[in-house]
Amino acid sequence: MNKNSIISKYWEQIAVSLLAIIVCCFWLFFYPFIPVAREMSQLFLWNGDYLTERLSVPGGIAQYLGECITQFFINPVYAALVYAILFVVAQQLSSKLLRQFFPTLKSKVSIPLSLLPPILLWYMAMLPHIPLTPTIAALLVMMIGCVVMSIHAKRTRLIILCFVIAVMYWLTGPMSILLVLCSIRWIPLTATLFASCLIGSSYITPYPLEQIIKGIDYDWSGVKEMGTYEEMECDMLIRQQEWIQVLRKFKHPVSPAVRSAVILASYQSGQMSYQELMSKLVVPVSMFDSEPSVFCMGENHFTLYLGSLSSAFIVSELATQLSWTAISQRAAFEAMEYIPNANKSGRALKTLTEICIITGQYALAEKYLSILDQTIFYRRWVKKIRSLVDNPKLIEQYPFMKASRESYLKTKDYFFI
Repeated sequence: MNKNSIISKYWEQIAVSLLAIIVCCFWLFFYPFIPVAREMSQLFLWNGDYLTERLSVPGGIAQYLGECITQFFINPVYAALVYAILFVVAQQLSSKLLRQFFPTLKSKVSIPLSLLPPILLWYMAMLPHIPLTPTIAALLVMMIGCVVMSIHAKRTRLIILCFVIAVMYWLTGPMSILLVLCSIRWIPLTATLFASCLIGSSYITPYPLEQIIKGIDYDWSGVKEMGTYEEMECDMLIRQQEWIQVLRKFKHPVSPAVRSAVILASYQSGQMSYQELMSKLVVPVSMFDSEPSVFCMGENHFTLYLGSLSSAFIVSELATQLSWTAISQRAAFEAMEYIPNANKSGRALKTLTEICIITGQYALAEKYLSILDQTIFYRRWVKKIRSLVDNPKLIEQYPFMKASRESYLKTKDYFFI
């Protein structure tokens, strides 16, 4: 068997394998900060109330599954593997649907066409204001579409399709409109049914019809900023304390928050003294310009900016590293306020828990820990840190937190509001 015949025989398997490898490498080596930013903008909880809240609106199951998957994005390797799996599933479902709609279509045509949906989903994944909800909704609708198309009796298919459209609309949201294509002859009927579901849901959910048509958790545009690519990447690196990488990647930063992070990286890598750090981060009141500073301390203003979700987390990390507890706390709260759809953030709650322990607010720390204990990736940290709430003297075993507490007790607590 020669080379051409092998390629011809295993053409689809080769295409799918290349898709998986390219997707995995793309997210792991080029844009790992986008899924990481998505993870820090939510707090997925394993409890019945969280599931019930999601199921109470159209598209709730797609949102629930999307957020469940997004929690794995805390690790860039997991994020790359997840996206590879999702896009391969999208390609396989597209290929099956093409064969069902066009049985005589040749593989040389159907395989390239089947790559279009995963490419579209890939593009959507690159947009920070598009969560994973529409991607999961599309996959669920395609799966059900394959099942419906396998029913050959047209009348039976139509009856089942009418039922499925109503159910899938509530589970996946407006993406379920694609199901009307499963019965071309009866599109006017199925489209009317879908429109009725759409309009009817606006009367039983606390969302306007415009939002329901767009998808309740399909698009976060028009809300507070998630941050620029520059801010997202910088935030990921300082979270990992990759100070040298911060200095290498951001020679001429645009974002004020990233400029502050570069200053901190220079200090943490030993290229700048503490006095130089303070001279660059703190400016006199006379230099206070029209761009509002976020915090003040006595007669000085910190040139730290909270212009987006990512920049707020950058400020929180910077303040944490410098033991500026009040500023770190304020920035963490601000970061959660930037999150669309009123979500909370596991990362922000973790920071606030540490601050509560440092400042002696143990009851509040226990409240945050009880929430984080219902997650997957923060649960182990909760078990480790809870001992500090039960026995505050154990903070002596944590040098960084001990130093932060000493700094907090010695420093006057200025708080700009």
